[in-house]
Amino acid sequence: MGKIGKRYFKISFLFILFLLIQGTSVYSPAAFADKKTYKIAGEWALPPFSYMKEDRALAGMSIDIMEKISEENGLEFEYIPMSIEDAKKALKDGKIDAIAGISYNAENESWFDFSDPYFMMSYSLIIPKEKKESIKKISDIRDSHIVIENNSPVLATLQNMRNTDLTIVTNQYAGLLTLVNEKADVFIGNKWTASFYLKHIEQEDGFVILDEVIEPADYSIAVKKGNEDLLRQINQTLTTLKARDELNPLVDGWLRPKSEAEIIRLKQFVFFLSIVLSVVALVLLIIYIWNQRLKKAVSKQTHALRLLNENLKKQRQEIADSNVFKDQILNNIDTGIVTFGLDFTIKSWNSRALDILSQADGELNDIQHSSSLLNKLLRVYDVKDTLQEETAETIEVETGRNGQKKVIYYRILRMYDSQMKLTGYILAMNDETEKMKLQQKLITQEKLHALGQLVAGVAHEIRNPLTSIKTFIDMLPKKYDRPEFRDLIVEHLPAEVNRLNTIVTDLVEYARPRPSNKQRYTAPELASLIKFLQVTVDKKGIILEKSIDEKLVFYIDPQQIRQVILNLILNAIDAVEESTEKRIVIGMEMEDANYGKITISDTGKGINEEDLTRIFEPFYTSKEKGVGLGLTLSYNLIKENNGDIHVESQPSQGTVFTILLPLYETGGDKS
Repeated sequence: MGKIGKRYFKISFLFILFLLIQGTSVYSPAAFADKKTYKIAGEWALPPFSYMKEDRALAGMSIDIMEKISEENGLEFEYIPMSIEDAKKALKDGKIDAIAGISYNAENESWFDFSDPYFMMSYSLIIPKEKKESIKKISDIRDSHIVIENNSPVLATLQNMRNTDLTIVTNQYAGLLTLVNEKADVFIGNKWTASFYLKHIEQEDGFVILDEVIEPADYSIAVKKGNEDLLRQINQTLTTLKARDELNPLVDGWLRPKSEAEIIRLKQFVFFLSIVLSVVALVLLIIYIWNQRLKKAVSKQTHALRLLNENLKKQRQEIADSNVFKDQILNNIDTGIVTFGLDFTIKSWNSRALDILSQADGELNDIQHSSSLLNKLLRVYDVKDTLQEETAETIEVETGRNGQKKVIYYRILRMYDSQMKLTGYILAMNDETEKMKLQQKLITQEKLHALGQLVAGVAHEIRNPLTSIKTFIDMLPKKYDRPEFRDLIVEHLPAEVNRLNTIVTDLVEYARPRPSNKQRYTAPELASLIKFLQVTVDKKGIILEKSIDEKLVFYIDPQQIRQVILNLILNAIDAVEESTEKRIVIGMEMEDANYGKITISDTGKGINEEDLTRIFEPFYTSKEKGVGLGLTLSYNLIKENNGDIHVESQPSQGTVFTILLPLYETGGDKS
């Protein structure tokens, strides 16, 4: 075998031996072991070093360095956002494996091992711009209100400084907000995080970061004491990154807005751009001068005409836009509008006016002489010379081809021009038909509700006389021959029948309204209504007390006032139903020589002050199933009888309704 053969054999043998060794390593059991995931803590609010993004993932310079360590060593890291205090505690307890960034402190040497530093952390004074003349170094902050992080190495120094007022916060963002909100004079923190947050809240122009360096310290990675394997891999990677000149660019990318190379390229770009712009500007200047000379002669002749034409177009457009805007408003409101000239000829109208007047579009000019509705609305035409102020009335008329009745609320207003000269009239109309129908329906519903309550009492009152009559009828076959029995029938039976007739008559009088008929009516007669509600009151465990002046005589419509009192008592029953003390007191007494007073008080839940001013308004109610017309109807009926009503109430204490009604004067005179 020659020399070449021997050399080839040796090389082949070494190569095969290398493959066998590598194969043993690759297919060893350790290669199939599961990789450990290291838990790495990072401060969640310390940008640009580490901070939590919107998706709750950590980012920042320290995290990028940890990613480099992960890639270089084939390690898997799980990043956990924490405050620095929580991170140190978790590392002591073995809940995490490392802290991505922490300032070196000799007190922590017994607990942690620190990697080689990858940055020099220092602290600065951040002050409002107006204080930059009075505060230039740390000794100037005596007698100032200072805000600082709870883990800052400067804290011990400040605590030994007399005449200082300290506010300690958990992170720099909270400290800066305290300073921005003028609750402190000075903030002490690292200038990079402070600059980031001031820019984030758009306050960088109002504050100054002083150049004085305070408490510089190595910024490195901390692992638990004794974790030499992880510390070794971290230090090896940091050394490698520094050797390859990758660490400084990574740090500069986070802490400086532009690298040196980018700045040079930007300067070159600006230089060439300025040359191009200068050439373009020169060319444009030459063209501009030449063009201006040509335009000068023409512009003198056309300038005035152009301005006039532009103004005319603008005015036409404004008028057109204004007309369209007004038409849209007029045709989309619920009020019908018709305008007239001084002679009451129709000038314009909107679509709602056509609906109210039951006219098709385009026929309004003809209805001035044919529509009874418009003629009624324009009856003021005969007295237009006396129309000084707006006229507002409500009328009920028949309109349309089917004789439909409508309730129209209308106003007639005067129109003036810019010189306050009368130019015509405006007729504004609102169709209140559906509203009136609904109001009448709700009034009927309210009355039927009260009638239902009344019927319960009436049924109880009817039962007593019917029981007496039935008893006499049952005994009639057996005792008719006895004279004393016939005397009892003659004495008691007509009285029970009359009593029954009185009850039925009262119920019919209430259920079938008739025109107002004021007459002499005594207080006892008025109070007799209360007995119909006794069943309801007893069933609900309510104490009903009465205090009636037997000599009191009113001059009223009995049916209307009985309806008022019934409604108020029913309201009082509802009010006390859930109260601990269930009591209703009804009193009738003389107020003065002309008026008698009726009071209905209860121990119910009372009425709020806000509701008290509105209880007589139509459709205003605090009940879940109420319609808000009972008190409105009562108020109107009392006014119709020349009376008055007012209410006093305290929440949780009760309510008192007081009614004043005219008295019937002796001798036939009526109030």
